[in-house]
Amino acid sequence: MPCTTIKPLTEFMSILPPERLDYHLPGFIFYEIIDSVLGRNNERIRQSKSHVLRLILHILCIIYLNREFSAVSGVDSLRKKIFNLSPWWMLPIGLILVLFIAGLLVTQVIRNNTRQAIRSDGESSALVVSIHITSELKKIEGAVQSLAGSPWILPALVSRQSRDIANAESALDRYNSAFGASVSYLMDARGQTIASSNRNAPDSFIGKSYSFRPYFQEAVKGNPGSYFGLGTTSGKRGFYAGFPVKDRQGKIQGVVAMKADVDEMENIFSKYPYCFFISRSGIIFLSSKANLVFKSLWPLDRETSSALLASGQFGNQPFEPIFPKEITDGTDAVLSGNLYLVSRKLIGHEGWSVVLLSPADNINSHTFISIMATAAVCLFVLIFSGIIYFVNRSRQIIRHGEKKLQTITSAVQDAIMMIDHEGNISFWNEAAEKVFGYSARDTIGKHYLELIVPERNREAFEKGFVGFRKTGQGVAIGETMELEALRKDGTEFPAELSLSATQFRDQWIAVGIVRDITQRRQNEEKILALSITDQLTGLHNRRGFLAFAEQQLKLADRNRRRVLLFFADLDGLKDINDTLGHKEGDQAIADVAAVLKDTFRSSDIIARMGGDEFAILAIDPEENNMELIMNRLQAQVDLHNSQAERKYQLSISVGCSFYDPESPSSVDELMASADALMYEQKRKKKSHRA
Repeated sequence: MPCTTIKPLTEFMSILPPERLDYHLPGFIFYEIIDSVLGRNNERIRQSKSHVLRLILHILCIIYLNREFSAVSGVDSLRKKIFNLSPWWMLPIGLILVLFIAGLLVTQVIRNNTRQAIRSDGESSALVVSIHITSELKKIEGAVQSLAGSPWILPALVSRQSRDIANAESALDRYNSAFGASVSYLMDARGQTIASSNRNAPDSFIGKSYSFRPYFQEAVKGNPGSYFGLGTTSGKRGFYAGFPVKDRQGKIQGVVAMKADVDEMENIFSKYPYCFFISRSGIIFLSSKANLVFKSLWPLDRETSSALLASGQFGNQPFEPIFPKEITDGTDAVLSGNLYLVSRKLIGHEGWSVVLLSPADNINSHTFISIMATAAVCLFVLIFSGIIYFVNRSRQIIRHGEKKLQTITSAVQDAIMMIDHEGNISFWNEAAEKVFGYSARDTIGKHYLELIVPERNREAFEKGFVGFRKTGQGVAIGETMELEALRKDGTEFPAELSLSATQFRDQWIAVGIVRDITQRRQNEEKILALSITDQLTGLHNRRGFLAFAEQQLKLADRNRRRVLLFFADLDGLKDINDTLGHKEGDQAIADVAAVLKDTFRSSDIIARMGGDEFAILAIDPEENNMELIMNRLQAQVDLHNSQAERKYQLSISVGCSFYDPESPSSVDELMASADALMYEQKRKKKSHRA
């Protein structure tokens, strides 16, 4: 019967005798409920095959009302031949038909939900892996940038003297050890390695040229460079980061580089059946399966393959493809006869990405279970049991996904939290418990401002969150920033925050990753102290003196204060070194430092400028006459000579210049003036001895 020949229900009702309407009212109600659920109010069904469903419903009503239809329209004999069944049997039959159709729809929904749950799980896992890799790469890139600014690096490139080379190698050793790198090395502007932390190893980089490496070529242009590849010297996989070394005029004198082995970075991949870190061309660099390293995820064209083999970046073996074509995020892939869902996350390093294959066999198994459950419901009319089953299955899938996510986030050392649309914490991993001191029970459902943000910053955070709720945008979204965070005991600590935004049910949710950088800050402070301190005397070095002196001169100019700059030189250091040895010469330099500390105040800036030269900036001295200070210094020298059992007499030549706020001078000008006076005194001493 064509759909267009079926009369509307209201027309059927109009032809029934009024006294029979009450008898057939349950059938009309049943029709309206099912028709409304499956046809009129469901846009998806109406757009697909609603005309078929409505046809079935109309037929059921015709069967149900066949007695009255036969009496009115004279088709009783046809009814007896075709519908020789009791009308009361039609209700369960119709219900089974409806349940069968509904079961097909529910099956499709569960299939989609299962696929979405697997995909969400894969995306979360890929995100965790990409965050782990990104954090390790940023650590090396930040370390090599800091190393390029070390005061020991530039002199080695400029002078090439053995002493400066040794200082540079010492700095390379410290950074290499502090940041767990494989090797740190320094190259000149032509790519020739002049200093390296592996200088004593059989595969030393010293004397080798790496000008062909992309990280060097990028750094020598003045930009940070990075590169994944197989070491030409070591033959091991590694991540290379390079940074230009510039002189004061901004000219590039060379490149400092670090190589980090990726074996430890690869450990996180072992948590997943198939997880890869691939290049833009699809070459597998890191893998959960060791036998797949340096294979290609998809076939390469001849030109690309030849170029990669010629570069040696991934060795010299042909790249065997794993899949017949390129795989993208959210697509299906078949490997070893099994179905997988692809999750692919870019990490921002020249097209490199993390690819994770999530097993998708559950989709077919869940589809099969759903069909069987639908059949069981149809056979036994167990409507409510079927609904409960599907709901429980869906909840089980969600709980399974949450459990896997909890396992993954528990293995991460950084605190991970989720903040809902209202600013309340909805997720809190184990690392967050250790970092902040709150358990998940203490934080879930509570506003993040009250728990982890210092009170002085809460107003600014609250204003930023108002804009985030509307647009999902903010100054911190997609960025990594350093700030102060609050622990449960009320103490503050430096933290590194990475924020991302995601939308759920038309509401923006923030995902934050917090890393406690207290140790890193302490290391940076130690490195800064080392960079401005003379190791022999414990005084400031030249770099530290110039920085602090410049600052004090600005304060003196602003406050109209007097400042005296003394330039001192140890007399006869060469004779001491030649006759008694350099160890005794170092002791003489240390003695001068001790004398200067006893002569000047702790508020004065005392520094060893290099070799046997010292500089002192006396801030607002008590004596108006610089001669008095020099006499006091000579008295300390005489006292030392009388008490120290040395084979020589300590002698210091001193020059002094005066800073006048009415006629300001630079630090260099004051030092030049004091240096000239010091050499004048030294000449007088030589003349007097003669």
